[in-house]
Amino acid sequence: MTSVAHADGFSRARRIGTLLILAASAAVSQSFGRFTYSLLYADMRDGFSLSNTVASALSSLNLLLYVVGSLVVALTVGRTGLSGAVRIGLAGNVVGLALLAWSPNVGVAAFALALTGFCAAGVWVGTPGLAAELLGPERRGAAAGWMTGGVGSGMVAAAAIDAFLSRTDGTPSGEAALVAADLSHPRNVYRIELVIGAAALIALTVAVRRWSRTPGRTGFAGARAALAKVPQAGRLITAYTLHAFVVTTVLTFIVAHLEGYAELFDARDATIAFSLIGVGSIAGGPIFGRSADRLGRRRTVTIGFCVSMISTVFMTAYPLLEAGGQALAWTAAFIFGTSFTGVIASIAARVSDSLSGDEFGAAYGVATILFGLGLAAGPQLGGATADWFDSFGPAFGLAVAACAAGIALTGWGDDPGSASAS
Repeated sequence: MTSVAHADGFSRARRIGTLLILAASAAVSQSFGRFTYSLLYADMRDGFSLSNTVASALSSLNLLLYVVGSLVVALTVGRTGLSGAVRIGLAGNVVGLALLAWSPNVGVAAFALALTGFCAAGVWVGTPGLAAELLGPERRGAAAGWMTGGVGSGMVAAAAIDAFLSRTDGTPSGEAALVAADLSHPRNVYRIELVIGAAALIALTVAVRRWSRTPGRTGFAGARAALAKVPQAGRLITAYTLHAFVVTTVLTFIVAHLEGYAELFDARDATIAFSLIGVGSIAGGPIFGRSADRLGRRRTVTIGFCVSMISTVFMTAYPLLEAGGQALAWTAAFIFGTSFTGVIASIAARVSDSLSGDEFGAAYGVATILFGLGLAAGPQLGGATADWFDSFGPAFGLAVAACAAGIALTGWGDDPGSASAS
C-alpha cells in the first residue's frame, strides 16, 4: 500500500487532525528550534558577552547544519520515507530544545542550535509532501500553505511566550543580561517550548505510526533524477535561495534593529513587530497557496518578492519609521510575514506538481540545501556589516537587493503551474 493510498483512506476528521499535527511539527522545528533564537538574539548575545559577529555565527551554525541535514534527508528519504524523516527530525528538535533550556554555557547552546538546525531539515522536507498527499494533487498549494501557516503560528507562540515571561520574570524582552547567570529569561522561553515540542512529538508518533511508504531510489542518483523532473529547476532553486537570504536577514535582526531606535520603539514594540511577522506568515501560506493554484507558481513567487522588498523598506528605513511610527512598522511586519511563507508555499507546490512521495522528498531536499545556504549567509553577512558600520541598515539593504534579484529572475518565462498551462 502506498502512502497516497493510505492517506486516501483517512476520514475527513482524521485528515484535518493529521494536518494540524504536521503543522505543529513544522512550528516546533522551524519556529522554536530555529527562529526563537532570532527573537532572543539580544538576550543571548549580551548574556554570553558576544559580539554581533559571534552571536550571528551561532545562528549561521544552526542554518549550516540545516543544510547538512537537508543533504542527509535528500540521500536517505527513499529508505526512511517522508513520515520517518519527520518523526526523526522532530525527536532531534525536542532534544535540542531541552539543551537550550539548560544551556550552562555558550558551547552547549551552540551544540543545541546545531542539533535543532540539522533535525529541522527532516521535518521541513517531509511535512509539505505528506500534507500534499492528504489534500490531493489539486490542492498542493493549499497543502504547503498549511505547513507554512504552522511555522507562522509557532512564531506567534514564541513571541507570546517571550512577552508573557518578560512580565512574570521582570526581564524586559531584549534587555541585556550582563552575566551568563542572568540568562534565565531565554532558558525559560525554551523550557515552555520544550513542553510543547514533546507534546507534538507524542501526537506525531501516534498519528503517523502506520503511515506506509513506497521505497524509492536513494543517494545522489535518486535525488538528481527526481530534480530533473521539475521544470525550470535551476531558476526555482536560485529564487528559493534568494528568498532564504531575505527571510533570515529580516528575522535575525529586526528586533535588535527596532530596539536601536530607542526614541521610536521600546523592547515591547520590537517584539510585537516580530510577532506580527508570524501572524502575517499564518495568513501568507493560505493566501499565496491559493494564488499559486490559480495564477501560477512563478507569478506568485514574483509577487512575493515584490511584497518582501517593499515591506522590508517600510519596516527598516528610519525616515519612514520616524514618520509612520509603530503603526507603519507593525503593518509592514505583517505584510512581510505573508510573503515570507507565501513564497515558500508556492515553491513547495511547484516541486510537488511534478513529484510525489519520496521523490518529492529527494528533490525538495536538494532545494532545501541551497535554501539553507541562503539562510546561513544572512546572519553572517548581516552581523559582520552591523559590526563594521555600527548599524543593521546595510544588512537590510542587502535583503532588498536580493528581492530585486528575485524579481528579475522570476518575472519572465513560462509558468508551468498556471491554470492556463494545466
